[in-house]
Amino acid sequence: MELTGHERKVLRGLVESALAERTDDPVLASLAARLVAGGGPSFAKYAEVLESPRESDPEIAARVRQAVQGAERLSIRYTARTTGATTERVVRPWNIHFYDGREYLEAFCELRGEDRVFAVGNIEAILPISDPGSANHAVEPGQQA
Repeated sequence: MELTGHERKVLRGLVESALAERTDDPVLASLAARLVAGGGPSFAKYAEVLESPRESDPEIAARVRQAVQGAERLSIRYTARTTGATTERVVRPWNIHFYDGREYLEAFCELRGEDRVFAVGNIEAILPISDPGSANHAVEPGQQA
């Protein structure tokens, strides 16, 4: 399920209010923890399969952090090191994690229709968002985007 930043904030407040009344409810406690962490998949489940990315471009990293803070959609050009495939996709960032000294973006990916983890160092470019259907396509290695 995808939530906007505002929806997550409102839901978090409601859950925390309910948890204050029912402090022993494990479902409410779990939900509150997930909303604090971003509401998506646990980053820990990805930690074992993450490849070592390149160093992050400082301008791209700053723009990614800004998008997380502002709950803004981003269009990115991303190259997976494991396959060499480059894709342009629109993502809805919701969290940043640091693992082994590297920065990772957690976001809802409109191309795949699910939450994904992206190594910030593998983001080649932040692209302008034009028509919602114009991004979200694969670019073969060596092909111009």
